[in-house]
Amino acid sequence: MLVKALGNIYRKKFNIKTEIEPLLYGAVSGIFHQAADEGFQPRTVTDPDHDFYEQLRHSGDVFSAFKVHRAQNDMAARLLDSNGVLKPFNQWLKEVMPIASHQCGAWLKTEYDTAVIRAHQAADWQQFRREADVLPNLRWMPSTSVHPGEDHRRYWGTVRPIDDDFWNHHRPGDRWNCKCSLSNTDAPATPIPADSPEHHSGGNNPQSGLKGNPGTTAQIFSDDHPYFPDSCEHCPFYTPTISDRLRNTFQNRKKHCNTCQYVNKRIEKTANDKKELIKKRREEYRRLLKDDSYTSVKFDKKTGGLSANHIGHITHEGPRAERFFGGLTSTDLENECQTLLFKMGHKVLFMDELKRKNGQQLPALDMELDGVLMDIRSVTGNGWYSNIFGKKNDQLRRFNSREDISASADSLCLYFHNAHLFDREKMERSINFFKYQRDNKGEPVERYIKHVYCVVKGQKDILIFDIE
Repeated sequence: MLVKALGNIYRKKFNIKTEIEPLLYGAVSGIFHQAADEGFQPRTVTDPDHDFYEQLRHSGDVFSAFKVHRAQNDMAARLLDSNGVLKPFNQWLKEVMPIASHQCGAWLKTEYDTAVIRAHQAADWQQFRREADVLPNLRWMPSTSVHPGEDHRRYWGTVRPIDDDFWNHHRPGDRWNCKCSLSNTDAPATPIPADSPEHHSGGNNPQSGLKGNPGTTAQIFSDDHPYFPDSCEHCPFYTPTISDRLRNTFQNRKKHCNTCQYVNKRIEKTANDKKELIKKRREEYRRLLKDDSYTSVKFDKKTGGLSANHIGHITHEGPRAERFFGGLTSTDLENECQTLLFKMGHKVLFMDELKRKNGQQLPALDMELDGVLMDIRSVTGNGWYSNIFGKKNDQLRRFNSREDISASADSLCLYFHNAHLFDREKMERSINFFKYQRDNKGEPVERYIKHVYCVVKGQKDILIFDIE
């Protein structure tokens, strides 16, 4: 596989600057899927941690994309000799094999081991949250390494509440191959060590790529790793239109590599001509067919489109249901939106909205789109979209406050049955208004909506707007 992949780079069978060598990507991403499975354990679609598990695996895909892109460009830089002439293949192969062996050998093993550790810690964190009412604190346990590093020794035995900001900046796993761990406890909290960075400038910061708590971010590696670009403008996969580029310049776009639509598109296009993606969707289709909780399970083997409806998904039918566009109910419009997304090749699952606790129905969202939870709202009038944002923002707030939700939802889907109701300028102005919206006390409204997915009837793909 490696020699064939190097042959593809040598013969430039793809755009080395903006694309990803598919064979290398498939192999590397598969390794990080294995790491997520080993550390977190696979979760079925009915498991409460399934969505978090999928996000964790996706973060491995994103890391793999940038890792392979860096490696292929490092090797492509050696294609020409000092006179600008293409080197013979065997000569070039001999020169780049040390790079390939390092990236796909020794260093990949280190990355894999660290990914397993951090995935396992993410699984532990979900358990800690579930047991927090009984065991509210966490203790930093000593390393099991034969030669433990000195930088974490100061934290051994430290006990802090699970929701303490301390864990967002320091935790086992923020060093490559760190073998420290956490244990939940009801023992009282202890002071933060006096020589830690909280008490002086500089200090013991996480190593690059290991920032953040994977138990809350659902990211095995953070996007400050050297493989990742410094900004969107320097990203090889960032290919906006001219108008999008101008808008993002004025809005000071911030990078979010693990949720970026441009990175996601490149990954999907690289998945071995979608064969790998379609294979995964087919496997999920077979699982859903056997799951009594889902109905109307459909799969398109050509596009990879997958759709299914949970039996707990609420519908609005009958003579009293409100109707739009000459007779369509909100359920009709939801189904139409799902069908369009399915035909585009997306995975669209209608979710369970009937979960209850203590006799009360819990806040819920309509849909999982390609692994991203969101609510659907059909646009039926000419009002400002920001009116919708306000209501749905509160719905996301209530949904994210559920005790069983580990990864916060931050997206909204707007469906335009009437394409004339979609206006890009109006969308941008509505987003800008929403960004500066205030509550009745004059305080800025906390924004839970970060991404707006627009499905417009007649369009061939989704339009995505970010709210920075």
